Amino acid sequence: MSLVLLVLLVLLVVLVLLVVFVVLVELVVLGAFAGYVVLVRRIRAAV
Repeated sequence: MSLVLLVLLVLLVVLVLLVVFVVLVELVVLGAFAGYVVLVRRIRAAV
């Protein structure tokens, strides 16, 4: 029984880490995209 609980706990931890990783990746991608948009706007404003 304890083995089953241990496996479930490990799966839960892996799932949480996966969700955190996905959220961080999305934040990085959105940040890069926002930076790119701002850069393009500045270049267009300068030109």
